[in-house]
This record gives sequence, structure tokens and C-alpha cells, in this order.
Amino acid sequence: MGGAKNCPETPRQKMIGMMYLILTAMLALNVSADILNGFTKLRHSMESSINSSEVRTADVMEMFSVAYNKDEASKKKYGEWYIAAQNIQAESDRFYNYIENFKLDIANMVDGAQYDKMPDKLKGGSDTNKPHQYAITETDPETGLSRAETFKQKMNAYCDYMTTPSSECVLKRMDDPKFRHAWEQKEEMFKSLFSTEDVENEESETIAWELSTFSEMPADAVIAMLTKYQNDVRMAENDLIAFIYAQTGESDFVVNQVTPIVIPTNGEYIMAGQRYRAKIASAMIDTNQVPRVFINGQEIFDGVYEVAASGVGPKSYTGYMLIGDDTTHYQFQGQYTVGAPSATISNTDLNIMYRGYDNPFSVSVPGVSADKIRVQCAGASVTKNGNLWIIKPAGGNTAVIEVLAEVDGRMVSMGKQEYRVKQLPRPDAYFMLGGEAKGESGKITRADLINSNARIEASYGPDGLIQAKFKITGFAVKLPSGTEIQNQGDKFNGKTLDAIKKLKAGNMVTIRYIKAVGPDGATVTLRALPLELN
Repeated sequence: MGGAKNCPETPRQKMIGMMYLILTAMLALNVSADILNGFTKLRHSMESSINSSEVRTADVMEMFSVAYNKDEASKKKYGEWYIAAQNIQAESDRFYNYIENFKLDIANMVDGAQYDKMPDKLKGGSDTNKPHQYAITETDPETGLSRAETFKQKMNAYCDYMTTPSSECVLKRMDDPKFRHAWEQKEEMFKSLFSTEDVENEESETIAWELSTFSEMPADAVIAMLTKYQNDVRMAENDLIAFIYAQTGESDFVVNQVTPIVIPTNGEYIMAGQRYRAKIASAMIDTNQVPRVFINGQEIFDGVYEVAASGVGPKSYTGYMLIGDDTTHYQFQGQYTVGAPSATISNTDLNIMYRGYDNPFSVSVPGVSADKIRVQCAGASVTKNGNLWIIKPAGGNTAVIEVLAEVDGRMVSMGKQEYRVKQLPRPDAYFMLGGEAKGESGKITRADLINSNARIEASYGPDGLIQAKFKITGFAVKLPSGTEIQNQGDKFNGKTLDAIKKLKAGNMVTIRYIKAVGPDGATVTLRALPLELN
């Protein structure tokens, strides 16, 4: 795009060039508006789920408070358990608020705002740079680590707190096999829910959890993921507090205080084609009596409800629970959201594709590993090179890229994106010697001009947005006398060299009618190279 020093650009050309750079940079970061809207809907759905969990936890804590404050005997009976529940609530609030501030900082950075609470929709939701900068590049002033590493430490600490029995009342009950088994089940669930293990790509390279979570993801996707972690915190908090409250009344269980709870085991947001799974349990279970669960009139054995997800949007279901010989139906309701398949596609060079050129693309699908992703594009060859997909369109003015991902053993379309297909831009010609451009000032020495290793090359220069290989097939050399000598290939022939040796300092040699063939097979004529013999 930029001219060589021997053909300087006008101020207007420089302005146009700068505007093009800005536009292409914006296009390179383009993410489909439908995809961004999907992430926003996902966040709002999980915020509703968070509110439901908070209401359920508040109800259990209210029952705890009433039972504890009934009389002195009740304080003795419920005391240690009530304190343990309050500590769980406090620890959950601390980590939840830390995530909220993390989200708010990213929102303010991408929108250039000063929000004191999360907006309904981000203006800069497609920004992939600022979330990466905030989480990966910048340092947390309190820890000296990156903010993503600090986040990982805090989530590991919260997981350890929720899975490590520390209260005396809990430690005493660990000798009970039934209690220990129930606690170990929660340990397994929480460790899976808050896992920060590194991931492995298809080249068996280990990718740090921090990078796989925050690196080069749109701001809307990062905020949705953080909201998902907040939802997990509230769900874990409610589950553990309800479990602890159930232990206080094990010896004198009162059935009319049962609170059924729904625990999704693979999240409340799933993609079409996946299966929704949820654990149905009671907040105050009698460990001597296994509850029976019914949904749509059918008994759900082992308390696990599983159904194939179909149709996009919010889903709900209702059921009831029976405890022991009691005939009371304890009603419950669950909900989940089936999201439309989505994929983030970003061209690593530009948001356009060049005809006959190996256009590199970085393709990812949230929640799907790279080895489960496939890319196809009609009218173009598609190959994989490391972590990039190479797409080479043969013709036409547009190309549609479709991303597919393996979901539950079958390939599902995650979305499509249309790109414009254009001819490669015209490169500039350079007089090269030993890998260095000569004569960019407009002057050149005789020794350089007649050097046997000198050649004419065509390229976009070291600062070009794309790099493509061109082959010089021929050119003409115009001498001061007006004589013009034709040359084949990219080097001066003997006749030209003999003529140049006879020239005097100050004579002008013009290399023109330079023909070059690009990777698309098209021949283009490049701008002339006027060189003054120094």
C-alpha cells in the first residue's frame, strides 16, 4: 500500500492509506452481531438463574435463623452448623463480588465508560483486544501476577474452601459413611465445576487455563463466561448450605420443611444437539430415606433427569418429590436455555479474502476443543496448518465459511460468515541486492546496479498487511539515449549490463513495464523504478 522512497506518496495518498488500515483493522475484528447477541442473551439467562439461586439460599438461611433463635436448646443444636452456613455464604459473596468487579473493569475498559453496575449490553462487545489486555497482559497490583492468574488462584481457593471440611461439626460427621459419601459427591461436583486445569490442543500442546479462558475472546463472550462462574458460585453455595441445614434435623426430620432443589450437572445453557442433565434433590434430606422424584408423571430413578435439547430458547419443567411414606407432593420447577449454535470467526490478515491466495483463519467455538472443529467453504480449498485454517478461493466475489463442531458424537453447524473475495492488491517493485532494497532514495551506485546478484523483486514491503510471493517475468530498461532494452526474468541481461557500464554519473536509468505473476496466476504491470547513477 505504501509507496517506496523513490515514488513518494502525496499527503492525500497517505491519508487514504491510513483510513484503509483503520478500516481493515476494524473488519479483522468483526464478529457476527447475531453471535454477540447470543452471548448477551446467555448472560441475562444466567443472571435470572443467579437470582433464583439467591432466593432459594435466602429461604434456607431464614429457616436456619428461625430454628437457631427459637430457644437456648435450639442454639446449642444448630449453633455450629449455622455458623458453618454463614461462613459459606460469606466466602461465596467474596468470590462472587470479585468476579463482578472483574466484569465491571472489562466493561468499563471496552466501552471507555465508568459503569458502577453492569450495563444490559456492551457497546464494545466485539472487542477481543481489551479483555485480553486486562486479563492476560496487565498485572494485578495486589498479587504481582496477571489478573487471569490471580482469578485462577482465587477460584482454586474458593473450590478448596467448599470441598475441605473445616468446621468441627462437619469433621465429627465424617466418621459416618453415609455423610462422608454425600460429602465426597459434592467434592467431585465442585471440583469439576470450578476446574482450572490446563487444556491440550490437537498438537498435544498444553494451553494454560488462563489463555484458553480469556485470550482473544470477544468481550461479550468473556462477560458471559464470568457470569457463568457467578452462577456456579450461587448454585454451589445453595447446594452446600441446604446440605448442611439437612444435617441439623437428621434425628427429627420434619417433612413439611422439605425444599426440593434442581442442580444442573452440565450447566443451564447448552447448545442444540447436546443433552441437558440435572440432579433433583431435597434441601433437607433424611439420609435414612431416599426421596422419589417424578417429572411429567414418570419416576426419575437416582434423582437424575436427562432429556435431549431441541429448539432454541428457554425451557422449563415441573415435578414433585415424595419422602418416605409421606404422601405430600413437594413441588419443584427447573429451567434451562437451549442456545443457537455459534462460532467466532476472525481472519488473521483482513476481513476479506484474496482470490488464489492462502488466506489464514483462526476459528474457535466456545466450549469445543480445536480437534472437534471442522471448516468448509464452497468454491475454495480448505486445509489445516497448525492452529490456522488456510482457505484459498478460486473465483467468485463472495465466499461463505461454515464452521461445524462435534457435539455428542455428531457434527453440528455452529454458524456461517460471508466474506468478500477480491483480487490481490498490486505490489511495488524493488531493486534488491543481498536481501536489501537499493536505490530507494532515487540514486544508486554503478557497482550495485551491475552486481550479478542484483534482481528485481515485487512485494508489499516489510510493513504490508499481507505477504504474497510474486515472480518477475520481465521488464524494460530505458537508457538516457532513449534506447530501451527488453529483459527476461528478474535480472539484467548482458546487453543491459554492458550499456550501464558505459554510463556516467548523473545519468538516469528507468526500469519500467515490470511484469509480475502473483499466487493467483494473474500478471500485473508494476510502477516504474527511476534510478540515477551515483
